[in-house]
Amino acid sequence: MLRQHTLSRFACSIKNNPFDFIYVLFYAGILVTLAMLLVNPDEALKVFIFSTALSLPIIGKNIKYVCSHKQNLVLPFMLLLFGLLQIIWVEVFKQPGSAFTGAYRSYQNGGKVMIFTALVMTALTSREPCADKTRITSIWTLLTAIGLYLFAGYQLAGAAEPLNYRVALGFEHQTSTAYALTLIALLASQAIINLRLKRTVLFYLLHFLISLAVIITTQTRAAILVYPILSIGLFFMHYRHNRTMLLKALLAFVVLAGLATIPLKPVIESRYQNFLVDLHSYNQNNSNTSIGARLAMQRAGIESGKGHDWGQSLEQRGAEIQRLAVQDTSLQGALEFINVHLHNEIIDTFSLKGIPGVVVLLLLYIAMLLTAYWQRSPLLFVISGAIAIYGLSDLLLYAKGEALSCVLALCLAAMLSTNLMRERCHD
Repeated sequence: MLRQHTLSRFACSIKNNPFDFIYVLFYAGILVTLAMLLVNPDEALKVFIFSTALSLPIIGKNIKYVCSHKQNLVLPFMLLLFGLLQIIWVEVFKQPGSAFTGAYRSYQNGGKVMIFTALVMTALTSREPCADKTRITSIWTLLTAIGLYLFAGYQLAGAAEPLNYRVALGFEHQTSTAYALTLIALLASQAIINLRLKRTVLFYLLHFLISLAVIITTQTRAAILVYPILSIGLFFMHYRHNRTMLLKALLAFVVLAGLATIPLKPVIESRYQNFLVDLHSYNQNNSNTSIGARLAMQRAGIESGKGHDWGQSLEQRGAEIQRLAVQDTSLQGALEFINVHLHNEIIDTFSLKGIPGVVVLLLLYIAMLLTAYWQRSPLLFVISGAIAIYGLSDLLLYAKGEALSCVLALCLAAMLSTNLMRERCHD
Protein backbone atom coordinates (compact mmCIF):
# COMPACT_ATOMS: atom_id res chain seq x y z
CA MET A 1 0.00 0.00 0.00
CA LEU A 2 2.82 2.38 0.93
CA ARG A 3 4.72 1.49 -2.23
CA GLN A 4 1.60 2.13 -4.31
CA HIS A 5 1.20 5.53 -2.66
CA THR A 6 4.85 6.42 -3.32
CA LEU A 7 4.62 5.44 -7.02
CA SER A 8 1.35 7.34 -7.36
CA ARG A 9 2.89 10.45 -5.80
CA PHE A 10 5.95 10.07 -8.04
CA ALA A 11 3.83 9.82 -11.23
CA CYS A 12 1.78 12.81 -10.15
CA SER A 13 4.95 14.83 -9.52
CA ILE A 14 6.25 14.14 -13.03
CA LYS A 15 2.89 15.04 -14.55
CA ASN A 16 2.80 18.37 -12.72
CA ASN A 17 6.47 19.10 -13.30
CA PRO A 18 7.94 17.31 -16.36
CA PHE A 19 11.39 18.62 -15.41
CA ASP A 20 11.41 16.06 -12.60
CA PHE A 21 11.72 13.36 -15.26
CA ILE A 22 15.21 14.66 -16.08
CA TYR A 23 16.11 14.46 -12.41
CA VAL A 24 14.89 10.85 -12.25
CA LEU A 25 16.96 9.92 -15.32
CA PHE A 26 19.96 11.68 -13.76
CA TYR A 27 19.60 9.69 -10.55
CA ALA A 28 19.02 6.45 -12.45
CA GLY A 29 22.17 7.03 -14.51
CA ILE A 30 24.30 7.25 -11.37
CA LEU A 31 22.79 4.07 -9.94
CA VAL A 32 23.29 2.18 -13.21
CA THR A 33 26.90 3.39 -13.30
CA LEU A 34 27.40 1.89 -9.84
CA ALA A 35 25.96 -1.45 -10.93
CA MET A 36 28.16 -1.60 -14.05
CA LEU A 37 31.40 -0.17 -12.65
CA LEU A 38 33.13 -3.37 -11.50
CA VAL A 39 31.73 -5.45 -14.35
CA ASN A 40 32.43 -3.20 -17.34
CA PRO A 41 34.16 0.09 -16.41
CA ASP A 42 34.22 1.45 -19.97
CA GLU A 43 30.46 1.12 -20.45
CA ALA A 44 29.87 2.42 -16.93
CA LEU A 45 31.73 5.61 -17.82
CA LYS A 46 29.45 6.16 -20.82
CA VAL A 47 26.41 6.00 -18.54
CA PHE A 48 28.10 8.39 -16.10
CA ILE A 49 28.73 10.86 -18.94
CA PHE A 50 24.99 10.63 -19.72
CA SER A 51 24.26 11.66 -16.12
CA THR A 52 26.79 14.48 -16.42
CA ALA A 53 24.92 15.86 -19.44
CA LEU A 54 21.65 15.74 -17.48
CA SER A 55 23.28 17.55 -14.56
CA LEU A 56 23.57 20.77 -16.56
CA PRO A 57 19.83 21.58 -16.82
CA ILE A 58 19.37 20.50 -13.19
CA ILE A 59 22.04 22.95 -12.03
CA GLY A 60 20.55 25.65 -14.24
CA LYS A 61 17.05 25.21 -12.85
CA ASN A 62 18.26 25.24 -9.24
CA ILE A 63 21.00 27.84 -9.66
CA LYS A 64 19.64 30.04 -6.84
CA TYR A 65 19.79 27.14 -4.37
CA VAL A 66 23.27 26.21 -5.60
CA CYS A 67 24.60 29.75 -5.16
CA SER A 68 23.00 30.19 -1.74
CA HIS A 69 24.67 27.01 -0.38
CA LYS A 70 28.30 27.80 -1.14
CA GLN A 71 29.69 25.13 1.20
CA ASN A 72 28.26 22.51 -1.16
CA LEU A 73 30.44 23.91 -3.95
CA VAL A 74 33.80 23.46 -2.20
CA LEU A 75 34.26 19.77 -3.09
CA PRO A 76 32.97 20.10 -6.70
CA PHE A 77 35.29 23.10 -7.20
CA MET A 78 38.34 21.14 -6.01
CA LEU A 79 37.40 18.16 -8.19
CA LEU A 80 37.11 20.55 -11.13
CA LEU A 81 40.44 22.19 -10.31
CA PHE A 82 42.39 18.93 -9.99
CA GLY A 83 40.74 17.56 -13.14
CA LEU A 84 41.72 20.68 -15.10
CA LEU A 85 45.25 20.43 -13.69
CA GLN A 86 45.57 16.87 -15.05
CA ILE A 87 44.35 17.85 -18.51
CA ILE A 88 46.40 21.06 -18.75
CA TRP A 89 49.54 19.19 -17.65
CA VAL A 90 49.02 16.63 -20.43
CA GLU A 91 48.48 19.38 -23.02
CA VAL A 92 51.64 21.21 -21.93
CA PHE A 93 54.04 18.28 -21.66
CA LYS A 94 52.84 15.55 -24.03
CA GLN A 95 54.83 15.32 -27.25
CA PRO A 96 53.57 13.83 -30.56
CA GLY A 97 54.59 10.19 -30.92
CA SER A 98 55.56 9.92 -27.26
CA ALA A 99 56.48 6.47 -25.95
CA PHE A 100 54.38 7.34 -22.89
CA THR A 101 51.16 7.99 -24.83
CA GLY A 102 49.20 5.39 -22.83
CA ALA A 103 50.17 6.92 -19.50
CA TYR A 104 49.37 10.46 -20.71
CA ARG A 105 45.97 9.22 -21.86
CA SER A 106 45.29 7.67 -18.44
CA TYR A 107 46.09 10.93 -16.63
CA GLN A 108 43.89 12.80 -19.09
CA ASN A 109 41.00 10.37 -18.66
CA GLY A 110 41.28 10.64 -14.88
CA GLY A 111 41.08 14.42 -15.20
CA LYS A 112 37.98 14.24 -17.40
CA VAL A 113 36.24 11.93 -14.93
CA MET A 114 36.85 14.43 -12.10
CA ILE A 115 35.45 17.29 -14.19
CA PHE A 116 32.34 15.21 -14.92
CA THR A 117 32.01 14.47 -11.21
CA ALA A 118 32.25 18.15 -10.29
CA LEU A 119 29.06 18.75 -12.30
CA VAL A 120 27.32 15.65 -10.97
CA MET A 121 28.15 16.54 -7.34
CA THR A 122 26.85 20.07 -7.86
CA ALA A 123 23.59 18.72 -9.28
CA LEU A 124 23.23 16.22 -6.42
CA THR A 125 23.42 19.01 -3.86
CA SER A 126 21.16 21.39 -5.81
CA ARG A 127 18.08 20.13 -3.96
CA GLU A 128 17.12 19.34 -0.39
CA PRO A 129 17.51 15.68 0.72
CA CYS A 130 14.69 13.29 -0.17
CA ALA A 131 13.84 10.31 2.01
CA ASP A 132 12.21 8.33 -0.83
CA LYS A 133 15.27 8.62 -3.10
CA THR A 134 17.62 7.80 -0.23
CA ARG A 135 15.70 4.58 0.45
CA ILE A 136 15.73 3.58 -3.22
CA THR A 137 19.45 4.35 -3.41
CA SER A 138 20.10 2.30 -0.27
CA ILE A 139 18.28 -0.75 -1.64
CA TRP A 140 20.00 -0.46 -5.02
CA THR A 141 23.45 -0.08 -3.43
CA LEU A 142 22.95 -3.11 -1.21
CA LEU A 143 21.71 -5.26 -4.11
CA THR A 144 24.68 -4.12 -6.24
CA ALA A 145 27.12 -5.10 -3.48
CA ILE A 146 25.50 -8.52 -3.08
CA GLY A 147 25.65 -9.05 -6.84
CA LEU A 148 29.38 -8.22 -6.88
CA TYR A 149 30.06 -10.58 -3.98
CA LEU A 150 28.29 -13.37 -5.88
CA PHE A 151 30.25 -12.49 -9.03
CA ALA A 152 33.49 -12.71 -7.04
CA GLY A 153 32.43 -16.10 -5.69
CA TYR A 154 31.66 -17.26 -9.22
CA GLN A 155 35.12 -16.23 -10.45
CA LEU A 156 36.79 -17.90 -7.49
CA ALA A 157 34.80 -21.12 -7.94
CA GLY A 158 35.82 -21.29 -11.61
CA ALA A 159 39.53 -20.91 -10.88
CA ALA A 160 41.82 -23.93 -11.24
CA GLU A 161 43.57 -23.07 -7.94
CA PRO A 162 41.14 -20.93 -5.86
CA LEU A 163 43.66 -20.26 -3.07
CA ASN A 164 46.19 -18.88 -5.57
CA TYR A 165 43.63 -16.99 -7.66
CA ARG A 166 43.22 -13.24 -7.23
CA VAL A 167 39.69 -12.01 -7.95
CA ALA A 168 39.64 -9.07 -10.39
CA LEU A 169 35.94 -8.91 -11.44
CA GLY A 170 35.86 -6.62 -14.52
CA PHE A 171 38.98 -4.61 -13.68
CA GLU A 172 42.40 -5.22 -15.19
CA HIS A 173 44.27 -5.12 -11.87
CA GLN A 174 43.30 -6.86 -8.63
CA THR A 175 44.50 -3.95 -6.47
CA SER A 176 42.07 -1.60 -8.23
CA THR A 177 39.33 -4.17 -7.67
CA ALA A 178 40.13 -4.32 -3.96
CA TYR A 179 39.99 -0.55 -3.56
CA ALA A 180 36.72 -0.29 -5.48
CA LEU A 181 35.22 -3.16 -3.46
CA THR A 182 36.20 -1.36 -0.25
CA LEU A 183 34.31 1.75 -1.33
CA ILE A 184 31.24 -0.20 -2.44
CA ALA A 185 31.25 -2.26 0.77
CA LEU A 186 31.30 0.95 2.84
CA LEU A 187 28.40 2.32 0.79
CA ALA A 188 26.49 -0.92 1.35
CA SER A 189 27.18 -0.72 5.09
CA GLN A 190 25.64 2.75 5.18
CA ALA A 191 22.72 1.46 3.12
CA ILE A 192 22.01 -1.18 5.78
CA ILE A 193 21.96 1.52 8.47
CA ASN A 194 19.69 3.72 6.32
CA LEU A 195 17.11 0.96 5.83
CA ARG A 196 16.57 0.76 9.61
CA LEU A 197 15.84 -2.94 9.61
CA LYS A 198 14.74 -4.73 12.77
CA ARG A 199 18.14 -6.43 13.01
CA THR A 200 20.28 -3.65 11.58
CA VAL A 201 23.35 -4.45 13.68
CA LEU A 202 23.11 -8.15 12.86
CA PHE A 203 22.88 -7.45 9.12
CA TYR A 204 25.75 -4.95 9.37
CA LEU A 205 27.95 -7.59 11.00
CA LEU A 206 26.94 -10.26 8.50
CA HIS A 207 27.76 -7.91 5.63
CA PHE A 208 31.12 -7.13 7.24
CA LEU A 209 31.95 -10.85 7.33
CA ILE A 210 31.01 -11.43 3.68
CA SER A 211 32.58 -8.25 2.29
CA LEU A 212 35.86 -8.81 4.15
CA ALA A 213 36.06 -12.38 2.83
CA VAL A 214 35.55 -11.11 -0.73
CA ILE A 215 38.18 -8.39 -0.33
CA ILE A 216 40.64 -11.00 0.98
CA THR A 217 40.17 -12.96 -2.27
CA THR A 218 41.75 -10.04 -4.16
CA GLN A 219 44.89 -10.68 -2.06
CA THR A 220 45.53 -6.93 -1.78
CA ARG A 221 47.32 -6.33 1.53
CA ALA A 222 46.39 -2.65 1.92
CA ALA A 223 42.68 -3.37 1.48
CA ILE A 224 42.73 -6.37 3.83
CA LEU A 225 44.23 -4.19 6.57
CA VAL A 226 42.36 -0.92 5.94
CA TYR A 227 38.80 -2.07 5.17
CA PRO A 228 38.07 -3.57 8.64
CA ILE A 229 39.25 -0.35 10.30
CA LEU A 230 37.05 1.81 8.08
CA SER A 231 34.02 -0.47 8.44
CA ILE A 232 34.33 -0.57 12.23
CA GLY A 233 34.93 3.19 12.27
CA LEU A 234 31.73 3.82 10.29
CA PHE A 235 29.75 1.67 12.72
CA PHE A 236 31.26 3.38 15.76
CA MET A 237 30.45 6.86 14.43
CA HIS A 238 26.80 5.91 13.99
CA TYR A 239 26.45 4.18 17.37
CA ARG A 240 28.92 6.26 19.37
CA HIS A 241 26.30 7.18 22.00
CA ASN A 242 25.48 3.55 22.82
CA ARG A 243 28.51 2.28 24.78
CA THR A 244 27.00 -1.11 25.53
CA MET A 245 26.32 -1.68 21.85
CA LEU A 246 29.84 -0.57 20.93
CA LEU A 247 31.49 -3.02 23.30
CA LYS A 248 29.38 -5.93 22.07
CA ALA A 249 29.90 -4.93 18.45
CA LEU A 250 33.68 -4.60 18.87
CA LEU A 251 33.86 -8.15 20.17
CA ALA A 252 31.67 -9.31 17.29
CA PHE A 253 33.88 -7.55 14.72
CA VAL A 254 36.98 -9.27 16.12
CA VAL A 255 35.28 -12.69 16.06
CA LEU A 256 33.91 -12.18 12.53
CA ALA A 257 37.25 -10.97 11.21
CA GLY A 258 38.73 -14.18 12.58
CA LEU A 259 36.00 -16.26 10.93
CA ALA A 260 36.57 -14.55 7.58
CA THR A 261 40.26 -15.40 7.68
CA ILE A 262 39.87 -19.10 8.61
CA PRO A 263 38.96 -20.46 5.14
CA LEU A 264 41.36 -17.99 3.54
CA LYS A 265 44.20 -18.46 6.02
CA PRO A 266 46.64 -19.83 3.40
CA VAL A 267 46.04 -16.71 1.29
CA ILE A 268 46.78 -14.33 4.18
CA GLU A 269 49.81 -16.33 5.31
CA SER A 270 51.17 -16.35 1.77
CA ARG A 271 50.77 -12.58 1.37
CA TYR A 272 52.35 -11.99 4.78
CA GLN A 273 55.33 -14.21 3.98
CA ASN A 274 55.75 -12.42 0.64
CA PHE A 275 55.72 -9.13 2.53
CA LEU A 276 58.53 -10.28 4.83
CA VAL A 277 60.56 -11.64 1.90
CA ASP A 278 60.10 -8.36 0.01
CA LEU A 279 61.31 -6.34 2.99
CA HIS A 280 64.34 -8.59 3.43
CA SER A 281 65.18 -8.28 -0.26
CA TYR A 282 64.87 -4.50 -0.07
CA ASN A 283 67.27 -4.43 2.87
CA GLN A 284 69.69 -6.31 0.64
CA ASN A 285 69.38 -3.52 -1.99
CA ASN A 286 67.03 -5.60 -4.14
CA SER A 287 63.92 -3.56 -4.93
CA ASN A 288 62.64 -5.82 -7.72
CA THR A 289 59.74 -7.01 -5.56
CA SER A 290 56.21 -5.73 -4.90
CA ILE A 291 57.04 -3.89 -1.66
CA GLY A 292 60.59 -3.04 -2.72
CA ALA A 293 59.42 -1.46 -5.96
CA ARG A 294 56.94 0.73 -4.11
CA LEU A 295 59.60 1.94 -1.70
CA ALA A 296 62.00 2.54 -4.58
CA MET A 297 59.33 4.47 -6.52
CA GLN A 298 58.69 6.74 -3.57
CA ARG A 299 62.38 7.61 -3.21
CA ALA A 300 62.85 7.95 -6.97
CA GLY A 301 59.74 10.14 -7.24
CA ILE A 302 60.96 12.57 -4.61
CA GLU A 303 64.46 12.78 -6.06
CA SER A 304 63.30 13.12 -9.68
CA GLY A 305 60.82 15.83 -8.72
CA LYS A 306 63.43 18.06 -7.09
CA GLY A 307 64.30 21.00 -9.27
CA HIS A 308 61.03 20.73 -11.21
CA ASP A 309 58.79 22.85 -8.98
CA TRP A 310 56.37 23.60 -11.83
CA GLY A 311 56.25 20.09 -13.25
CA GLN A 312 57.93 18.01 -15.92
CA SER A 313 57.10 15.45 -18.59
CA LEU A 314 56.99 11.69 -18.19
CA GLU A 315 60.00 11.52 -20.49
CA GLN A 316 62.03 13.85 -18.26
CA ARG A 317 61.03 11.99 -15.12
CA GLY A 318 61.81 8.63 -16.69
CA ALA A 319 65.25 9.74 -17.81
CA GLU A 320 66.01 11.15 -14.36
CA ILE A 321 64.91 7.94 -12.60
CA GLN A 322 67.05 5.87 -14.96
CA ARG A 323 70.04 8.06 -14.12
CA LEU A 324 69.35 7.71 -10.38
CA ALA A 325 68.99 3.91 -10.69
CA VAL A 326 72.45 3.69 -12.25
CA GLN A 327 73.92 5.58 -9.30
CA ASP A 328 71.89 3.68 -6.68
CA THR A 329 71.01 0.07 -7.55
CA SER A 330 68.39 -0.05 -4.75
CA LEU A 331 66.19 2.08 -7.05
CA GLN A 332 66.18 -0.51 -9.87
CA GLY A 333 62.67 -1.67 -8.90
CA ALA A 334 61.23 1.69 -9.94
CA LEU A 335 62.33 1.30 -13.56
CA GLU A 336 59.50 -1.12 -14.40
CA PHE A 337 56.90 1.53 -13.59
CA ILE A 338 58.30 4.73 -15.10
CA ASN A 339 55.97 4.36 -18.10
CA VAL A 340 52.91 4.09 -15.83
CA HIS A 341 52.91 5.81 -12.41
CA LEU A 342 54.79 5.72 -9.11
CA HIS A 343 52.12 4.10 -6.91
CA ASN A 344 51.75 7.02 -4.52
CA GLU A 345 49.29 9.81 -5.27
CA ILE A 346 51.22 12.61 -3.56
CA ILE A 347 54.71 11.62 -4.72
CA ASP A 348 53.60 10.89 -8.28
CA THR A 349 51.85 14.26 -8.42
CA PHE A 350 54.93 16.02 -7.04
CA SER A 351 57.25 14.33 -9.54
CA LEU A 352 55.12 15.37 -12.53
CA LYS A 353 53.09 18.44 -11.58
CA GLY A 354 55.39 19.96 -9.04
CA ILE A 355 54.43 21.91 -5.95
CA PRO A 356 51.18 23.36 -7.44
CA GLY A 357 49.97 19.83 -8.13
CA VAL A 358 50.63 18.67 -4.57
CA VAL A 359 48.89 21.76 -3.16
CA VAL A 360 45.78 21.15 -5.27
CA LEU A 361 45.73 17.44 -4.39
CA LEU A 362 46.00 18.15 -0.65
CA LEU A 363 43.28 20.79 -0.92
CA LEU A 364 41.09 18.18 -2.61
CA TYR A 365 41.62 15.79 0.32
CA ILE A 366 40.86 18.62 2.76
CA ALA A 367 37.72 19.54 0.80
CA MET A 368 36.45 15.95 1.07
CA LEU A 369 36.99 15.87 4.83
CA LEU A 370 35.57 19.37 5.36
CA THR A 371 32.45 18.47 3.38
CA ALA A 372 32.04 15.36 5.51
CA TYR A 373 32.28 17.54 8.63
CA TRP A 374 29.88 20.19 7.36
CA GLN A 375 27.32 17.57 6.35
CA ARG A 376 27.91 15.51 9.52
CA SER A 377 28.39 12.50 7.24
CA PRO A 378 30.30 9.53 8.73
CA LEU A 379 30.04 7.80 5.35
CA LEU A 380 31.69 10.62 3.42
CA PHE A 381 34.38 10.76 6.10
CA VAL A 382 35.35 7.06 5.75
CA ILE A 383 35.09 7.20 1.94
CA SER A 384 37.43 10.22 1.92
CA GLY A 385 39.74 8.43 4.35
CA ALA A 386 39.86 5.36 2.11
CA ILE A 387 40.76 7.44 -0.97
CA ALA A 388 43.52 9.28 0.90
CA ILE A 389 44.95 6.16 2.61
CA TYR A 390 44.95 3.98 -0.50
CA GLY A 391 46.58 6.89 -2.33
CA LEU A 392 49.69 6.22 -0.24
CA SER A 393 50.31 2.90 -2.02
CA ASP A 394 48.70 3.43 -5.42
CA LEU A 395 47.13 6.01 -7.77
CA LEU A 396 43.36 6.16 -7.45
CA LEU A 397 42.68 9.37 -9.40
CA TYR A 398 44.29 7.90 -12.52
CA ALA A 399 42.73 6.26 -15.60
CA LYS A 400 39.03 5.75 -16.19
CA GLY A 401 38.05 2.83 -13.98
CA GLU A 402 40.14 3.74 -10.94
CA ALA A 403 39.16 7.42 -10.92
CA LEU A 404 35.50 6.62 -11.57
CA SER A 405 35.32 4.17 -8.66
CA CYS A 406 36.57 6.87 -6.27
CA VAL A 407 34.49 9.83 -7.42
CA LEU A 408 31.39 7.68 -7.87
CA ALA A 409 31.73 6.66 -4.22
CA LEU A 410 31.74 10.37 -3.32
CA CYS A 411 28.54 10.85 -5.33
CA LEU A 412 26.84 7.86 -3.70
CA ALA A 413 27.96 9.10 -0.29
CA ALA A 414 26.09 12.34 -1.01
CA MET A 415 23.03 10.35 -2.06
CA LEU A 416 23.11 8.02 0.95
CA SER A 417 23.92 10.62 3.61
CA THR A 418 20.62 11.83 5.08
CA ASN A 419 19.73 14.77 7.25
CA LEU A 420 17.18 13.44 9.73
CA MET A 421 15.83 16.94 10.28
CA ARG A 422 14.67 17.07 6.65
CA GLU A 423 12.98 13.81 5.68
CA ARG A 424 10.86 14.97 2.78
CA CYS A 425 11.34 16.10 -0.80
CA HIS A 426 11.40 19.75 -1.80
CA ASP A 427 10.85 21.03 -5.33
